[in-house]
Amino acid sequence: MDKTQTLAALAVLMGLSITGAVALPTAVEVAARKVGMSESRFMWEMNKNAALRAHIAKVCEQVMA
Repeated sequence: MDKTQTLAALAVLMGLSITGAVALPTAVEVAARKVGMSESRFMWEMNKNAALRAHIAKVCEQVMA
């Protein structure tokens, strides 16, 4: 699965609106950098961690509001 497909699958899993999903790539990039993790590893962690998904979803929705 490439990055776009992974982000799309995460957006669905997270229940993001279309506008919220627009912010997801940047939110992942920034969050991964802040914790010193690769984007692919961060997305892998998001798949396993519901609390992390919820936090990033909240960020995406707030940024796009």
